[in-house]
Amino acid sequence: MDVDAYELQDVWFERALQRAGIDREDWHPAQGVDKNSTTVQAVYGYYGQLFLEHPYLEWAGMAGMIGPAFYAGFLDLGLVPDAVREAVLAVRGRASRRLAREAAADLGYYETKFLTMQKKIFEDQAAMHEAYLDGGMTTIMQFYDAGIIDSATVKAWQQIDKGRVAAATAAAAAANAAIDGVVDGNRALLFREQHDIIDRYYVRMLTHRWPIGLWFTYLLTLIGTPSVPHALSYPRRYPLRVDTRLLQVAISTLTPLANGNIAVFADRWKLIESNTLPAYLDVLRNEPELAYCILHKSLKERAKSYRLRDRAGQLVLGALTHWEPKLRAAPFWPLTLSARPAWRSLQAGATVIDLRSAPSRPAADFPVGADSRIWMNPRRTPFDLTVQLPQKREYHARAELAVMLSSARGGDPDRLTVQLPPESLDATARRLSDYAREWGFPPNAVAAWRAQAARRQSGDRYYGTHVFRADDIGAVRLEFQVAHHVAHSERERERDCVVTALFSWS
Repeated sequence: MDVDAYELQDVWFERALQRAGIDREDWHPAQGVDKNSTTVQAVYGYYGQLFLEHPYLEWAGMAGMIGPAFYAGFLDLGLVPDAVREAVLAVRGRASRRLAREAAADLGYYETKFLTMQKKIFEDQAAMHEAYLDGGMTTIMQFYDAGIIDSATVKAWQQIDKGRVAAATAAAAAANAAIDGVVDGNRALLFREQHDIIDRYYVRMLTHRWPIGLWFTYLLTLIGTPSVPHALSYPRRYPLRVDTRLLQVAISTLTPLANGNIAVFADRWKLIESNTLPAYLDVLRNEPELAYCILHKSLKERAKSYRLRDRAGQLVLGALTHWEPKLRAAPFWPLTLSARPAWRSLQAGATVIDLRSAPSRPAADFPVGADSRIWMNPRRTPFDLTVQLPQKREYHARAELAVMLSSARGGDPDRLTVQLPPESLDATARRLSDYAREWGFPPNAVAAWRAQAARRQSGDRYYGTHVFRADDIGAVRLEFQVAHHVAHSERERERDCVVTALFSWS
């Protein structure tokens, strides 16, 4: 590493803090929403302003537009623990008090996680945006050369950059193609946010004090609603269907419950890809004045209508009325009633993915209307994965999550990510050293990263990535990205590293 990656990213992180008006010394997610309220508002205001000044930065516009829903959630999570703590004093019985204290602690845990996720996104994305605005692709390539970002992220910025230039200079037909490139590039940044940056924290929330984490994140899925015009909540877009049989009548009922959980990556990305992102893009293309009007308003003003106290009646009404039964004749059935949810659980057994030649869209088996295919198990149970590569080579792993994507909407897949379970810093360094010998990148690069990662743990930044580039395997490019999740509280105990194998091809 000729350039110190940590210092390079820190320069642009500091620039983003200054532009947003955030005091670095005052940003401490573990202190809760009250202590960080000004910073939270500044973050979403920063994203909105980036888009207003540079409309091709559509990721920033979406982050700014969706901010009110998250800010309202932060405020609600911050109030509930305090209310529970006060209730503890009125609870009789040692067991009841213990349960009340645990409930307050759990809600405080989730509050801290969401606030930390917000900071992690800012550390990664705001720094890149500032670098691009200052020096364009030249500065983005400094991030790439320093090993901070992978080739897919570089491609995303190239799409955005080409689209920005073409839209400003080209005729209408070419401008439409430029818009498509901007959308695809920003979608790749959105995938990086959801997959690389914050997914690890969603997993921790889902598995926290099982099954408490499952119940809590499912409740968030039920009551959450995106602050994007025309976008649907999860239960409205993917309602749980319950099938029952009574005698010779089959009853299929759509319920107000959700057929998924936003803490599960496959469920969360499905909602984003199929509804939230298209709704946002529809506003940009067909109601641009509405988008600008929304982002000109203060976050605090926009968040009011998303607070639970203002939405309680609407949620209750939906729970009572969003039932849609359908009846049909069925073969005779015994005089018993059976009910089952009509979804198929995520399951990934031993999996083989063939990259010996570029896969087509039908071969990748993308769901209808989607530009991605996901392999994972409930609760992220690892599964055996083999990636067949040119030159009779194979990559084997016990994977947690694999995603094949197309970088162009409606196009054939051109990248695959394989995420491994989290490991300690030392275990990750050993794995990367093994990969260096097997796949052909310098072992001294691993040692340099190991020293830098140890340094990160004493800093105030929560997140960083480093990419190791292996030798090309025929037409397939192979990179290994390690995401370093740093905790600043012994109670959190989150100093894990997550390695992802990144395959891309033309």
